[in-house]
Amino acid sequence: MNRKKDSRQKAKGKRPQQILVFGESENDTKSLQELIVALRGNLAGKVQTRRNPLVLIKNTKPEDVPTEAKRIADVVDISQTTHDIVAVFAHEDCDDFEPKHEGVCRKIEAAMQQAGCPAHAVVPAWELEAWWFMWPDAVQAVRPKSWRAPDDYLGKEVGRLKDAKEELQKRVVPKNLKADKRKTFQTYQESDSPAIARHVREKGLARKPGAKSGSYERFVASVDQCKVG
Repeated sequence: MNRKKDSRQKAKGKRPQQILVFGESENDTKSLQELIVALRGNLAGKVQTRRNPLVLIKNTKPEDVPTEAKRIADVVDISQTTHDIVAVFAHEDCDDFEPKHEGVCRKIEAAMQQAGCPAHAVVPAWELEAWWFMWPDAVQAVRPKSWRAPDDYLGKEVGRLKDAKEELQKRVVPKNLKADKRKTFQTYQESDSPAIARHVREKGLARKPGAKSGSYERFVASVDQCKVG
């Protein structure tokens, strides 16, 4: 993980451990922070998010990928001066159906490896919102008096949902909501994601998804690989 291993070897073991999460937006990184701790309670207090740089590798031209990866690696290096960085997570939505996420994961991880900063790619398909369909009760808990639990895809492959965010916005609307109230109905927004993830953690649901997602299973495996003292 440390690109300047020789110069910092003496400090190893004396610095507090830290896991860094980069992504496309703060809502996404905060959500992943909650999910990581939900999966591994012993990581509480060790997971930190970074607003910048954004992860923009998926659609980047091959010749520009090293520059994008280096921006992230440089921030990790700065954190290494005060912390022992045990893992890095890099999130970018797939915007396509599973299993297309695997190719994006390989591109991100190869770029980060080349930059001297190995990272776990987190690539939900279609978007991070696809994962929320695995826990309809956690979604409804954000606005329990107005939202319905979006349980439409229980037991199904949520990685096959196109435009997951827009789909979630439709599915939280009560089926019996009157037409005159639909215009002012407060539906799901991206800023609700961290709260949904928090409810997943608080309800102990992270390892009990109600639907299937290969991209989420890959994320779980990555979190399980984190080694902390």
